[in-house]
Amino acid sequence: MSTTTKPPSRNVPTAPMTLEQCPLNTDMVIEGIGLDDRHRFRMLELGLRDGVTVRVIQKSNFGGRVVAKATERIALDKATADCIRVRPV
Repeated sequence: MSTTTKPPSRNVPTAPMTLEQCPLNTDMVIEGIGLDDRHRFRMLELGLRDGVTVRVIQKSNFGGRVVAKATERIALDKATADCIRVRPV
C-alpha cells in the first residue's frame, strides 16, 4: 500500500498585494507600479519594473521596506512600497 505525503505548507499568500503588505523573505513578482511618472521613472532606474522578482528582507517601524533584487538592496518608504503591486512567484 503506497502513501502519499503532502509537502509542508508554506504560508505563502496567493492573492495580489503591495510590497508594504507582503511577508518577509518570500519571492514576489512586480505586477504594477502605481506612482506618478517622475517616481515611476526612478523605480525603473533602480530596476523595479513589471515582471521583476523581488523579496522583502526587512520591515521598518514606520512601514518602510528593504527589498532584495538579485544582489541589490533597495530601501523604500511606506508610501512607495504601498504603490507597488506584487504577486507570489
